[in-house]
Amino acid sequence: MVSEIYNTRNVYLRCMAAIYLSAFSSFYVQIRGLYGPNGILPSHAKLDIQDKRSFFDKFLENPTLLHLAPGFGLTVSYCMELFALTGILLSFLGLVYQKICNLFIFFTLWLLYLSLYKMGQTFLHFQWDIMLLESGFIAVAVAPIIYSKKRRTSPRDQLCFWLVKWLLFRLMFASGVVKLTSKCPTWWNLSALTVHYESQCIPTPLAWYLHQSPVWFHKLSVVATYVIEIALPFLFFAPFRKLRLFSCYGQILLQVMIIASGNYNFFNLLTITLCFSLMDDRHLFGLQNKKKASAMENIVTGITFGLLIYFTVLWFGIDLGKEVPVHSEIRFSAKDFEAALKLAVPASIAIGAISFFFTACTSLYELVFTSRSSLFGYILNVIQYVAYFTVAVFLFGISLVPYSTLDHATRTSLPAFVNRWHGQFDQFHLTSSYGLFRSMTGVGGRPEVILEGASELQGPYTEISLKYKPGQLERPCPFIVPYQPRLDWQMWFAALGTYHHNPWLVSLAYRILTNESDVINLLDSNIYNEFEEDWPPKYIKGSLYTYRYTSSSDQSVTGNWWKRSRVSDYLPIFSANHEPLIKYLENQKILGQPDITLTNTLLASFLNRAWVICSATEPHIFIWALLVSAFVVTRFS
Repeated sequence: MVSEIYNTRNVYLRCMAAIYLSAFSSFYVQIRGLYGPNGILPSHAKLDIQDKRSFFDKFLENPTLLHLAPGFGLTVSYCMELFALTGILLSFLGLVYQKICNLFIFFTLWLLYLSLYKMGQTFLHFQWDIMLLESGFIAVAVAPIIYSKKRRTSPRDQLCFWLVKWLLFRLMFASGVVKLTSKCPTWWNLSALTVHYESQCIPTPLAWYLHQSPVWFHKLSVVATYVIEIALPFLFFAPFRKLRLFSCYGQILLQVMIIASGNYNFFNLLTITLCFSLMDDRHLFGLQNKKKASAMENIVTGITFGLLIYFTVLWFGIDLGKEVPVHSEIRFSAKDFEAALKLAVPASIAIGAISFFFTACTSLYELVFTSRSSLFGYILNVIQYVAYFTVAVFLFGISLVPYSTLDHATRTSLPAFVNRWHGQFDQFHLTSSYGLFRSMTGVGGRPEVILEGASELQGPYTEISLKYKPGQLERPCPFIVPYQPRLDWQMWFAALGTYHHNPWLVSLAYRILTNESDVINLLDSNIYNEFEEDWPPKYIKGSLYTYRYTSSSDQSVTGNWWKRSRVSDYLPIFSANHEPLIKYLENQKILGQPDITLTNTLLASFLNRAWVICSATEPHIFIWALLVSAFVVTRFS
């Protein structure tokens, strides 16, 4: 008999609603500054309002509901606000009321986020965004059409829940593998975490303390990361619960540590949510506790743990009590790893396929031999099972295309029809490739672009601070999970290249010069005090700095969290009437593009009032207020 997952599935769906709530609300408060008519990247420039084709034709080419903006009588950015607010409302209701978490609600949430993603441009193209789209579509399959009064696992629940497990496996395994296939020296010599805490986009205050840890501890932490991301995911498909739960809590531990040390919005919370696919009602709710593990399970679990410890010590040279408390080093070569990967990738696909087949068979057995439904109900269950089985096979099949990029031989051996299916549905982002922290940046210090403004061409220039990223030396980055300040994130990426590759940065400089209030709201509110009567600046430029964490002794003396040194000029001096600047923005379709005429003034007035209310407090506080409110309503309803 298959394990009961009815309640576990419901918890998973409520958590998915919470993730959607965080994602929509985080995005909503930034729409005007990022995509408004006078925003950094106006959204209407991405939508051809002169296109007279039918909505269906336009949607197939570019799947976004924002094609309906003229029908709503709204500009594109107003329509984005409407969709984000709708997503906030639906996900809030789903978090509060279990029966709201059905197929139709999750399909709507997925479609709304896909619509916003398609207009998001560079500010919305992150791995967690495409991961939310994939996991969101799987949630459509997991969610019931309607909630049954029987309150028990249906035959297709295990089948659909398996897709969540497969996504979690691909995410974690690929994230571990790419660290080594990238041949980044810091990952190979286990020194990555000596750099990571200060070089990540927006570290939390705890990251400074972790950065002060001894080198041997950082190296041992990297070893633990490899074990959790590369080895433990194979236990997701183990036939014994103890092994699955052990691998589950290994992933949760890693995600909690990442949350504590870095601001990665809803991403780690979403990963923890996927871990529910490794649990069941017996574990999560203490049901059937009298059922003890068999002797075989205990033996296999003990052998597995022993082998895991043995090969970890062997391959990573774990040694105690010499020059450092714990010594570790990688004792295999890049060629050894590549050879192992050529076996591991096809083997993981085979293991996944066998696990899927076993899950499908046990679910079918439950349907055929244990169903107590009437003849009509039985036929209906069979039809439903076949439909969901077909969807599951399709999603598993197309997921092999991005996953197999880990190994070229596996990639080329996939059937042609699988590649064709993936290509036909790629624009809907039903599945994607993943790989976190592929290579470590900021080895010699984290690069940071600092904007500076002045009222005179010769200066003096005053720093224009952003809200959350490193800037002022005495200010630590705050803890803002699950909010993602997308401008601050892109500033981190901009520092890794040049402004020529980041036209949005030139647009940001222009919007600051012209004092666009919606864009200014994305900056640190203290800039008015810093510039006093000289705001807005008449001239703006950008400088490239290298930031490093201070040591414990320096911090105790100066009180600074950061130290920095200027590297070079980054952005040339611009003024608001600088003709080449204006022509450049026009060529980039940032300036001079016509917007859809606003005719629905009543709905626009409502959106304006909603915006004032929702943006009255700090974004991360706004998000947590929504989440806590939902919890309180759920607790006392």
